[in-house]
Amino acid sequence: MAEPEGPEVQSGVMEHIDALRMMLLKIVVTYVILCIPSWFIATPLLDYLLKHAVPGGFTIHYFTLLEPFFAMIKLTLTLAAMISLPLTLYYVWQFVAPALLDSEKKFIRPLLASSFLLACAGAAAAYFFLMPCVIAFSQSFSGPNMDAVIGLESFISMLLILVIAGALLFQFPVILFTLLTLGVISVDSMRKRRPAVIIGILVLAGFLTPPDVVSQIALALPAWLFYELSILIFSHYKRKEHTEENNEVRP
Repeated sequence: MAEPEGPEVQSGVMEHIDALRMMLLKIVVTYVILCIPSWFIATPLLDYLLKHAVPGGFTIHYFTLLEPFFAMIKLTLTLAAMISLPLTLYYVWQFVAPALLDSEKKFIRPLLASSFLLACAGAAAAYFFLMPCVIAFSQSFSGPNMDAVIGLESFISMLLILVIAGALLFQFPVILFTLLTLGVISVDSMRKRRPAVIIGILVLAGFLTPPDVVSQIALALPAWLFYELSILIFSHYKRKEHTEENNEVRP
């Protein structure tokens, strides 16, 4: 028969609930506060994209009175989420760190930093490379009897989809390194399953990008390079670890 929980156990549970509530409150308040500067950044950011990161002569239009407002709201909310991401990760880390061992902290810290940097790299790649490719692909269909009239809402929706897709796909090496470290997969299995993984990357890139070969390859190629780089880095790490163990065993 289980013994009833004592006041100390109940007090510890309440402390964890209070800490969780405080963490969520910090995340929400930070996000709401950062929505204010994001609103003022959204328009210059869009102007910069139209001026420097898309083919020349490209213009966008809006077809209802409130379309620009709602489009800017969507861009503002997404931008605030991206800007608040480092603080969100920091608040989450403050919450979970006391329950972790020192070895676990050493493992998780670089993963969190790498995840954030890779997300930024993926978003930048989508912003400066994928979006111009999509626009150029769309404009290739225009002709004497068909002229492109791009709406602001559809343009921003496509931009956000590509940026989020790039940020997510660039998390590939973090996921691989975590699985390798935990022993869920091995370097040998990664080498053997390389063809299947490449096909999976292409399918995923095709799902996340518009139906043109250029943008699909542009998103799939970095993921494949990250896959190969993860194999090389982890193989080197294992060889170094094995050498150190042999040196310690020798008299």
